[in-house]
Amino acid sequence: MNHRLFWGISLLFSLLTMSALSVNAHAKSFRINQYHVQINLQKNGDALVHQQITYHFNGNFNGVYYNQDTAGIGRLSQTKVTVGNQQLRQSTSGAPQTYSLTQQRNNTRFKVYYPAHNQTVTFNYQYRLGGVITNYRDTAEMNWKIIGSAWDVALKNVRINVQLPAQHISTLQAWTHGPLSGQTNVSKTRGQVTMTVATVPENTAVESHLLFPTTVTPTAPTKATNRKQAAQQLEAKLAREANQKRQLTVLIPLILTVILLLAAAGHLYGQWRWFKHHAKHQVNELPVVHRFDIPHYSPVASQSILTRQAPNTKAFSAWLLELAAAGELQIIPEADTYRLTETDKLTAVHRKDPLLHFMFNVIGQPDSDTHLSTVTLAEISDYQPTGDSNPLLDHFDDWADQQYQAVTEYNFFDKLNQQIRVHAHLLLWLNFTLMILGILTSAFMGHSAWISTGIILTVLIFGLSLAVSLSAFWGLSPYTQAGEEAVAEVKGFKLMMTDIGQFDRSQVGDLILWEQLLPYAVSLGVAKQVIKAMQTEFTQAELIDGLSIYYPLFFYGNFGTNTFSTQFDSDFGSAITSSDSSISGGSGGFSSGSSGGFGGGSGGGAF
Repeated sequence: MNHRLFWGISLLFSLLTMSALSVNAHAKSFRINQYHVQINLQKNGDALVHQQITYHFNGNFNGVYYNQDTAGIGRLSQTKVTVGNQQLRQSTSGAPQTYSLTQQRNNTRFKVYYPAHNQTVTFNYQYRLGGVITNYRDTAEMNWKIIGSAWDVALKNVRINVQLPAQHISTLQAWTHGPLSGQTNVSKTRGQVTMTVATVPENTAVESHLLFPTTVTPTAPTKATNRKQAAQQLEAKLAREANQKRQLTVLIPLILTVILLLAAAGHLYGQWRWFKHHAKHQVNELPVVHRFDIPHYSPVASQSILTRQAPNTKAFSAWLLELAAAGELQIIPEADTYRLTETDKLTAVHRKDPLLHFMFNVIGQPDSDTHLSTVTLAEISDYQPTGDSNPLLDHFDDWADQQYQAVTEYNFFDKLNQQIRVHAHLLLWLNFTLMILGILTSAFMGHSAWISTGIILTVLIFGLSLAVSLSAFWGLSPYTQAGEEAVAEVKGFKLMMTDIGQFDRSQVGDLILWEQLLPYAVSLGVAKQVIKAMQTEFTQAELIDGLSIYYPLFFYGNFGTNTFSTQFDSDFGSAITSSDSSISGGSGGFSSGSSGGFGGGSGGGAF
């Protein structure tokens, strides 16, 4: 027992330790906030290099490393590493505040042991590189990837300064390859080349290519060939390519912005002309007040008048309640469901109704004793179509469309005002989208004046679009005057049913009148309030005696969970919405490319 407990605790501790280490490892990160390089070229072609690299550490780190690529040049020597005023000692011990040096054929690796935790540290590397300059018969050349492509993080605030061993060099030429956002400044008077760039992306090199007279570095390594013309031609080609890329980076956003502005302005003008030739119909809106009279329209039609949409399953259940009140259907509770049965009073029109026929004769079946068609809500809920389509849903949609079509024939809905609403929404949302796209493309145009102009114009056009849209929406009614009167009647009746508990019994009337409210209450979604008021105003005996048909459907059990209207809406709704899931992913800018300089493998990091 103790043995098992010991191993269990050990395993748990190991897992927790590994988890903590894993979280800590994932939490570690660093960034390079500043990267400065000072290079002093010597007359013998060597370079004295001083690199200042500022790290910001998040988490615990043991130190940093830097790899200097030396392929194609002489060896690296005279190394010195400092942090602030502290000079670190070269050692292979791996002790803190030391550094090790590993020299291979084409690479020298600095590994600096300097523990850091959530802090900013600047590391200084100083060393001498041999043979970075080559004297040809017609020119001296330096071709060097000063920042190699082996950095796995972006470098911020990069500045590289190259000082030649002479001044007043009239034929000094310099080119830099790297991010196109960089700048190169050549001072022939001071014999100095300075390269700056805000950000060098990870795995991106910065290469410096210099041409100058051989008298500047008279004792540098030599080659008995000409180089100047070939180097200038190569740089001219790279410069043209870089300038073309710069032009494209400005031209493409400019063209896109102009297209978006023209599209937005054209859309605004077109919609404005359309509104000008399609004046909206004004109606006198009627106040919504409590109405106690039954509306002139059926519960199904009342719902469509209010929503301006085809009726839903609540309206259909209200229609079934009306058929039950007329004696055409019988609805009775049965166990955990309700049974619907046709009666002899069912009219020929309703008997031929495709939706009722499907419910009673396809899902349901004739009763063995009475031979009258019958179906339960449970059978409807369990109905599963055999093919890709759902016949029950199709029949319900046809019924709803037919009912809605009958309402539209009243001419209650203003078709022109509906078109105006669609056009106003289209103007508003399309030009809003064009504005967002216009702002995004403007931000890439390069010149600040162009950026501000593009943003101002896009916002201005959207502001005008917003004004035109709001003007179209203002006072826009979806109803005709007759429709406004009809919807006011329905809204007032619904408001009365919502607040029915606040009225005296005499204001609403006898129980017979209350009975007429129930189908409307179901259709308009306020049945709960009406039932609660009826339970307050009438005794159970009065309800049983006066609501012989509706009492079993609304007052059995806990209202809201198993009344006919709520259960029908749930069971019928699930049947018509069931379906299979579908299975649908001189000075100037940098140039790109490379002139073939050494140092491409240089880079660094932290550990």
